[in-house]
Amino acid sequence: MVTNWLRITHHDETIQLSWQRGYESPRLAPEVSFQQPFDQENAAELRWYLEDYLKFPYGIFPDNAAKIEQKLQQWGQHLFELVFRSTEKGREFFQEATRDGLDKCELGIISDNAKVLNLPWELLYSRDYQFLAPSLAGMYRSLSTQGVKAPLPPMPDDQLNILLVIARPYDEQDVNFKTIARPLLAALQPNWYCFIFATRI
Repeated sequence: MVTNWLRITHHDETIQLSWQRGYESPRLAPEVSFQQPFDQENAAELRWYLEDYLKFPYGIFPDNAAKIEQKLQQWGQHLFELVFRSTEKGREFFQEATRDGLDKCELGIISDNAKVLNLPWELLYSRDYQFLAPSLAGMYRSLSTQGVKAPLPPMPDDQLNILLVIARPYDEQDVNFKTIARPLLAALQPNWYCFIFATRI
């Protein structure tokens, strides 16, 4: 069960770390300047390692991959220091948020800048915990609440349309999709005229 939330909020040229425990109000660390820690060369190397190397891991390529693997920790540690070691509050928040274990902590990255959201945050690395991502309760990226939102057309108030997507990867061995759809329809029908389109994936 998640009991702590760390959020990295990016705005303009700064980032701000916040920590929330349970239902308490979030606490904010001071904003710090943020510069892209990955240049084009680093990004190209990481892209090659993740997307191309496994397609042909032969010849000289394993040697190149080994060199990049050595850099992964360095890149992750640099990113970790930038986010969690730039201020005393940042240090305190990370320590308190992970006191009960990384598996009780969720990390969010919030920005309206695609380049920031696309950074390999999964590489975050600390000497105490190694790579954080595999042990965290979760990690997500999100647009900020200040993001530009497209205006929505007027919505009808006399009908509720629901798209219900049911995962049934084992087909006949899974629960019948009607078993899931029927209780939802029954719960809504007394108050709403509903149209439910159910599909299986």
